[in-house]
Amino acid sequence: MIDPARFREAIRTIHAGKLSEADAETIVAIMQMAVDADGREDPDEIQTFFAMGKALYELAGIDDSPTPTFAGDEEDDDRLRSLAGKLGTSTAKDLAYAVTFVMAVSDIDLAPEEGALVEKLQEALAITEDRASELASTISSAITPPA
Repeated sequence: MIDPARFREAIRTIHAGKLSEADAETIVAIMQMAVDADGREDPDEIQTFFAMGKALYELAGIDDSPTPTFAGDEEDDDRLRSLAGKLGTSTAKDLAYAVTFVMAVSDIDLAPEEGALVEKLQEALAITEDRASELASTISSAITPPA
């Protein structure tokens, strides 16, 4: 489970300024793909999705909006590339990768489908291995208790 305060701090470390409403909605849609990737509906994972969506919407200044759920008619790979292409800045792309990574690993049992989605997202966003590791480390502070 994520710590909401640490999650907010981590996302502000990755994206210091205000997130655009369009980028927030796109990131939440990508994040939902991670929830859906393994075909299981884990209650903790769904709770984490909504908590993270709320924090992203707060960063965009639309914190009164409910976290939506999205349904797409595209194939997952096409949809992932399409959504990744909508993100306007490198910091929004970094944030999308980081929150999708934490969404995929938040249930502790990383399914192969979730790992594959994170790898495909990294490629679609053109994020290097080093940067991906750095982002994963930063965002993991939201789910890893301090020592």
